[in-house]
Amino acid sequence: MKMTEVLPFVPLPTCTFLVARCLALSVGLALLVPQESSAQGCVAARGSGATSCLMGGHEMMGDGGGDTQWQASVGYRWLHSDRHFTGSHEEPQRQAEGSEVINDSHFIDVGISYRINPRFSVSAALPIVVNDRSQVVRNTARAILGRFHTQSSGIGDARLMANAWIWNPETHRKGNLNLGIGILLPTGEKDATDIFQVFRAGQVVSEERTVDQSIQPGSGGWGIILDLYGYQEIVPRLNGYVNGSYTITPEEQNGVRTFRTGAGEGIMSIADGYMGRTGLDFLVAPKYGVTLSLGGRIEGVPVHDAIGGSAGFRRPGFAISIEPGVSVVVKSWSFNLSTPVAVYRNRQRSVPDQARGAHGDAAFADYTVQFSVAKRF
Repeated sequence: MKMTEVLPFVPLPTCTFLVARCLALSVGLALLVPQESSAQGCVAARGSGATSCLMGGHEMMGDGGGDTQWQASVGYRWLHSDRHFTGSHEEPQRQAEGSEVINDSHFIDVGISYRINPRFSVSAALPIVVNDRSQVVRNTARAILGRFHTQSSGIGDARLMANAWIWNPETHRKGNLNLGIGILLPTGEKDATDIFQVFRAGQVVSEERTVDQSIQPGSGGWGIILDLYGYQEIVPRLNGYVNGSYTITPEEQNGVRTFRTGAGEGIMSIADGYMGRTGLDFLVAPKYGVTLSLGGRIEGVPVHDAIGGSAGFRRPGFAISIEPGVSVVVKSWSFNLSTPVAVYRNRQRSVPDQARGAHGDAAFADYTVQFSVAKRF
């Protein structure tokens, strides 16, 4: 388990794939399967970024799904974070002196969904995570003595979801709205440990500690997932879409020690997470089911939770990205690839930061790579 000191991106929903029966438009894998927001780097990121739409969007909800009731999917998300920000100000000196914290994270979401009827579906998803965090060890004079790695891997927090189209998708093919509600289960390890290099009594020693919050497989708390997805045909083959997800975590802290010295930061906070997307997708090759999409995306961890307290250690913040994507539908198979590229990053002040007049930093990724594949049965 490797730890770094950067912002995480929460378990966030992100597949643009929506195929109408005649238009075959994709707004992908992002509506009918529970998904957690995913943060970027030190802002705790958990989940592949595939939204709660394992059902395969419009097609699976009555617009071409036929008698299909089951769909299985696998989503993958990768990020490499190493650029530090305090607020929206970048700190290039961290890279110049070689002290930047580097997170390399891989998230795989395995999901299955069941269509009860054209309007209603239920789904489940289980994340698998592999993280590596690289950071430096310093002496009392703050001189860099070396770099070491901590790692974590295993099952993340599982998600159960129920979704419903507001209007019957068999009669409303040019536009519709899907709402979802679900539960985040604390199945992931919240207190994973690894060996750290620590300067003590004039020498570097090895010590087992809990890894950084950003690479813990689980949050340690229950959550309520709220999901929304909508699309509207603008002209034939061109759709607009909107997609959002928010995870509410009523519990305040998970009881896991952070080994941080800042006042109020000794125990990890259980933080909410959010994600929002909007944009356009265009069916460029109806014969082959190829759709291109372009939109904006925001995802992050809030300073204050919607319900419950917000004390304890967290790195709140968000990233705004431009998200190009492509999806392909081949018979009962669907594939989606997107690469959100960050254009704005902001590490906000946490509750402990505000109490002591400080402002912590966090590391963000320049971009992420997200891929998903789904199969209808």
